[in-house]
This record gives sequence, structure tokens and C-alpha cells, in this order.
Amino acid sequence: MVLTDRELFLLIICTVFYVTLFILVLQWNRRKLQLLQSRLDNIHAMQKMAVMEQRTNTKDVNDIFSSDVYQRIRQYLADGKSMPEAEWAGLTEVVNATYSGFTDKLYSLYRMSEQDYHVSLLIKIRVQPKDIATLTAHSKESIASTRSRLYQKVFGKKGSTRDWDDFILSI
Repeated sequence: MVLTDRELFLLIICTVFYVTLFILVLQWNRRKLQLLQSRLDNIHAMQKMAVMEQRTNTKDVNDIFSSDVYQRIRQYLADGKSMPEAEWAGLTEVVNATYSGFTDKLYSLYRMSEQDYHVSLLIKIRVQPKDIATLTAHSKESIASTRSRLYQKVFGKKGSTRDWDDFILSI
């Protein structure tokens, strides 16, 4: 079988196209892997800093549980109500005062939605998932989905809801 000049030209063009496509996909995968490695390095550094801060932190974790915001959260749960928008800022302030830079650490890992952030805040103060659902006015299934999705987004691999909880409690 003899190829005409036109067929040979098309064959060369197709070969160049597929080789270029292969190289681009390879580079894209390499960049994605570097990004995930960078995130993991940041996470490990944050966890080390959190351990050091826990040793030197003069604020007691019990400050959260005795705060006015926490007491109002308990009341919302007793009434079966969700938290109003104004309370989230107060909770953020109390958590960041006890766990310095908690919010910044979270947002440095992944651009979270408001719900993602609220769920993480409540995990940090050890609120149970069913209560998180009540406070955020979402279903328990939605909260579970949020937790496992966040783990996958941050770490680049599937994880359980407990994996995300453990991570949040470690930073």
C-alpha cells in the first residue's frame, strides 16, 4: 500500500497532534500532582503549628464552651432552630481567639462555601453532625456529604466524614 502525499501529510499532522495532546495531558497531571503535594505540605505544616500552639496557647478551650455564643447555640438546639446569620460572626471570633488563625488556615486549603465553613466551625467546637444539620438548616445527609466532599477536595482522595472531622480537630 502506497500513501499519497496528501495521506502522508495527514498522517504526520495527526501524529503531531496526538503527541502534543499527550504531552499537554502529562504536564497537566504533573501540575495537579504538584498542587496536591503543596496542599499536603501546607496541611502537615498547619498540623505541626497547631500542636505547638496547643502547648503554648494561654487561652483555654473551655472558653468556647463557656462563651455566650456557645450558650446561645445550645439554646437554638434545644428549640430546634437554625442559627441566625449574626451568630456566625460571633462563633468565628470565639473559635479564632482560641485556635489562632483557624479561619485563615481553612481558606488557605480550599475556597469554601459559606455552608462548608459553617460545618467546619461547628465540627471544631465538637457539635454532633445531627446538631450541625439543625443549626445550618440542612439535612443530616447533606452535612455528611459536605464533610466527605471537603476531605476529597482538600486531600485529593476519597475519605470518610470522620476523616474530615479528625482533620478539623487537628488544626
